[in-house]
Amino acid sequence: MKKVLILLSFALLFILYCLLFTVSATEAAVVSEVEIKGLYSIGRDELLYLLDMRPGEAIDAESVRLGIKRAFLKGIFEDISVETAGGEKAKVIINVRERNFIKNICIEGNYDISKKTIRELFLLKEDRVLPCDILDKAVEDLKPKIAALGYPDADIHAEIVKLKEPYRINIRLLVNTGEPLRIKKVLIPGAGEDIKDRMKLSEGDVFNQSLLKKDLERIKTYYKRDDYFKPIVGPYTFVNGTLSVSVNPGKRLKISLKGNENVSAKSLMKEMPFFEAEDFNTDMVQEAVQRMLSVYHSQGYPFAEISPAVTTGDDLIMLNFSISEREQVKIGKISFTGAGLPEKSLKDMMALKEGDKYNPDIIDADRQSLQDFYNALGYLSANVEEFQTTYEKDSHTMDIAIRIHEGPKTEIESVHIAGTKLVPESEIRAIIKIKPGDIYNEVDIFDARYRVMEFYATKGFSDATVTVKRDFAGHKVFLTFQIDEGAMIHFGKVIVTGDYGTKYIVVKRELLQHEGEPFDSSILPKERQKLYKLGIFSGVDMETLDRYDDRKDVLIKLREGNAGTVDLSAGYGEYDRYRGILDLSYKNLQGLDRQVSLRLEFSSLDKRYILQFYEPWFMGIQLPFRAFLLGEAKKEINLDNRETRYKLTRHTITGGFEKKISNALKAALDYEFSLVNTYDVKPDVVLSKEDTGTLIISGVRSGIIYDTRDDPFNPKKGVFSGISVKLTSPVFLSETDFIKFNLYGNVYHEITSGLVLAASLRGGFAQGYLQTDELPIVERFFLGGGTTVRGYAQDTLGPKGADGNPIGGNAFLMENLELRTSLGKGLGLVTFLDGGNVWLKVDEIKIADLKFTTGLGLRYNTPVGPIRVDYGVKLQRETGESKGELHFSIGNAF
Repeated sequence: MKKVLILLSFALLFILYCLLFTVSATEAAVVSEVEIKGLYSIGRDELLYLLDMRPGEAIDAESVRLGIKRAFLKGIFEDISVETAGGEKAKVIINVRERNFIKNICIEGNYDISKKTIRELFLLKEDRVLPCDILDKAVEDLKPKIAALGYPDADIHAEIVKLKEPYRINIRLLVNTGEPLRIKKVLIPGAGEDIKDRMKLSEGDVFNQSLLKKDLERIKTYYKRDDYFKPIVGPYTFVNGTLSVSVNPGKRLKISLKGNENVSAKSLMKEMPFFEAEDFNTDMVQEAVQRMLSVYHSQGYPFAEISPAVTTGDDLIMLNFSISEREQVKIGKISFTGAGLPEKSLKDMMALKEGDKYNPDIIDADRQSLQDFYNALGYLSANVEEFQTTYEKDSHTMDIAIRIHEGPKTEIESVHIAGTKLVPESEIRAIIKIKPGDIYNEVDIFDARYRVMEFYATKGFSDATVTVKRDFAGHKVFLTFQIDEGAMIHFGKVIVTGDYGTKYIVVKRELLQHEGEPFDSSILPKERQKLYKLGIFSGVDMETLDRYDDRKDVLIKLREGNAGTVDLSAGYGEYDRYRGILDLSYKNLQGLDRQVSLRLEFSSLDKRYILQFYEPWFMGIQLPFRAFLLGEAKKEINLDNRETRYKLTRHTITGGFEKKISNALKAALDYEFSLVNTYDVKPDVVLSKEDTGTLIISGVRSGIIYDTRDDPFNPKKGVFSGISVKLTSPVFLSETDFIKFNLYGNVYHEITSGLVLAASLRGGFAQGYLQTDELPIVERFFLGGGTTVRGYAQDTLGPKGADGNPIGGNAFLMENLELRTSLGKGLGLVTFLDGGNVWLKVDEIKIADLKFTTGLGLRYNTPVGPIRVDYGVKLQRETGESKGELHFSIGNAF
């Protein structure tokens, strides 16, 4: 045995010597080339970045150890080893063994529980790494969960099925739930049959403990609603199929109010603490009295009195409150004595206002506000005495007299800065913004200290501390900002985890930090927000790791959301009647944040598909590219008799770029190629040969959009405006040549809570050139309908043909003005004034030709915008025209 120990000792010494030799040799080596074996789930560049290893650079043992430790934080590696071969120029061989990645969990067997439920209960999840030796634990963890659902004899096994793809597996989960436990009888001693009716579980059901817990809560809620303030429901037993639930409802608490004429019983009952606390005692009764008195005081009843009376029976407590409200009091005159400051400034600091309801509960708070105000202005010895109140019975007003002893001001004599070594003192003084002669103000000093610390944090001094010393001499103060800068910290590496279906480059290009730059913690929330805005992550957590040398790494933990979505919606409008939309989209194509979507729209008048592709970084540049393929078959009708004005089929390909200039400003440039076939056109609508038959319309469109709305579906404030220009030409293969401008400007302003003023101005101008005199009908402007001028039917405002059919025009002007009022519970009321008109030619525009309508609308808010009904009345009604029009639609008019 002794010889064995000696041999082992020599062996360990030999291994240690080899390791030291290897480290020593490696420290002096320069990487000539790198060979990586076994890597699959991440790119070569990302691994070398984490290991901090590049050809041509020196390699040392400590850097290798730190790099391996960093790479393991990815959570996908089982083992990483680094070997070197050669002398000063070493070849590095990196051997990687990854953890298995779960592609699918296949549930098989004989089970009475849904696959969805089993997957939710199973510890392991699809599209996640399989940790070491956890499969058996996951199976054992699943068994009691299945048993709690009523299947105690469930037999569960799991096995790993390796796939052809490296490190990719399926988990085959064999589940046989066996015979369930069934409820043969339900007993609730001491409770009536109506209690059983509150339960979802009943005789014959599987004994599901999860559902039972919900039933017990349901019974408890039922008793509370029946005035039992402390019901006890449970425990329960389940023996031989009999479920016995113990129920003790306790005592009922009946509360009555008498004498409350000016404050509703509903408001007062909200102040009762008994049911929430599930208790009843004298202290709680007094608490209820004080809380109700606070309600009365807030309503201007300072002399209100409330007397409680308690009557106790075997299972009933009667609590009666007798209320004497007395008169309502308003605040009369507020006067000041001894104040050198303007009375208006002092009154602005107070919550009590002349003419408002008098609330005695906020007097102390107002006194403290005045005291703090004086101290903030440098009156450190100021004293605000207790408010003196005088009640005027005849006018039911309370006068308030306030006496103030101001005392002298305290000024700053000098500002000294100590401890600055790496940052110039002049920069610190510019940040502090406090100078000799300023009034002493603690708030200003606190803010200055915070600004200095924040400044240091942005420069990499995250451990910097700032203390402020105050030396008083009479009414002068000497300030010293003592700064301990600490050491400068720099950004290290970024380790990203959870990006199983997303390429590393997608995360990397959103980062604002750069390795070696001063560590600025304020950058991290901005990066987190940028990653969230991609729309592909349901969770983004960022963690700063321990410091090494002068650097800190950042760990980003991602949770990927569902990349695919399916949306189905339906509606009804007075013009196109029924309508339906099916949206299919995938947000993270190829793991590169590319988006593809298919939108199908159908109604009684229109059939349309839109296939869209979106590339956020075109050719590696942050220049979003978007492409559309559109096809539709459509007919336009006269709403009065529903006769067809014309029909068309259109196939369009559009591709273009958009560039975000700022958070509010965006520019776009597109090329559009359309093949349009217009047919069955009413004779009086035809203005040119382009109005019938097949026509190629192609050109470029550019635009700029400015958007500061707080909500795109239901804005309350902000601006939404833009301008676009479309140019067609033979150069772009177009058979019709024109230039077309569209411009709009919408403004939203919240006047007060629940009241929004919205205004819109829109206009469009078009002109043909070369061989084109008239624009084709599909490019002309039309007004009238639920989103334009609401007193007119769809497209009926503007020029008309010989038979009275709308023919559109080359120019339009329009305004909309709305006052949007919230009625609560998602309902809203809108009053509006719309105006506008369409002209055949741009030079025919006359402001006097504008037609106006006014009306009312009803709204019901939904997550995708309001469902609305509008009725508009014509203010300049002509002979033969209807008085107004009714419109049904989804979304705001603008």
